[in-house]
Amino acid sequence: MTHSPRTRVLIAHGDPLITAGLAITLQRQRDFKAYVCKPGAALSGPTGSDLTSADVVVADYDSGMRLIMSAAAVRHRVMILTHNDGEASICRALEQGARGYLLLGCSLQDLFDGLRAVRVGGIALGPLVASRVAEWMKQRALTPREADILRQMMLGHSNKRIALELNVAVGTVKTHVKSILDKLNAASRTHAIAIAHRRGILGEEYEGPQPSVGESQLTGRLRLHGPARNSEKTGKSRRPVDPTAAIQPICVASTF
Repeated sequence: MTHSPRTRVLIAHGDPLITAGLAITLQRQRDFKAYVCKPGAALSGPTGSDLTSADVVVADYDSGMRLIMSAAAVRHRVMILTHNDGEASICRALEQGARGYLLLGCSLQDLFDGLRAVRVGGIALGPLVASRVAEWMKQRALTPREADILRQMMLGHSNKRIALELNVAVGTVKTHVKSILDKLNAASRTHAIAIAHRRGILGEEYEGPQPSVGESQLTGRLRLHGPARNSEKTGKSRRPVDPTAAIQPICVASTF
């Protein structure tokens, strides 16, 4: 089978300014051909020519996760371009099948190299993304009970209040808090909460679909406890979207 010398990139990013910038930048390169899809229009389906003919699909976090879950044809060709640098979000995307994860602000060379790598079946991770994955891998996972207590700590509850909420002894709460600080390498409760927010280990900001048990492609260490609802705006809780909702673009450029 003869491959096109140009990498065909379908842009399905939710930010119109980023989309326009990507399209212009890629079209200026001899070995890339960009096709833009507008959010809010209709997609012909997961097997439509817009998706199946693309070598790589570039999307924001939420759009990329929905594409991965709903369109098997492009499952292993999605590159996520986002400012969401939470460790849990990154690892969840890779577990689900994303082949690239770059942060906004990356160099053009990183972007070009990443697109080329994904086209030939490789994985593209930005430098900071790779360090986040490494940091996540070396951390010890919290138990379900520790995750429950950490959530209570994030609400500002004292050990006594947590004990009442979870119907356990205060001494038990103290033991779990000590374990949480140790696992997160935190010097205080406040420090532990800050680390948890940065890493997204409880998944409060996630809006995409949660990975099912046994589906990890990395390691069981990446599995999370608790609900998952991250959004592009890390650290802000938002109403979850329908994980089955497909991206709804219309190609405004020529077809492949």
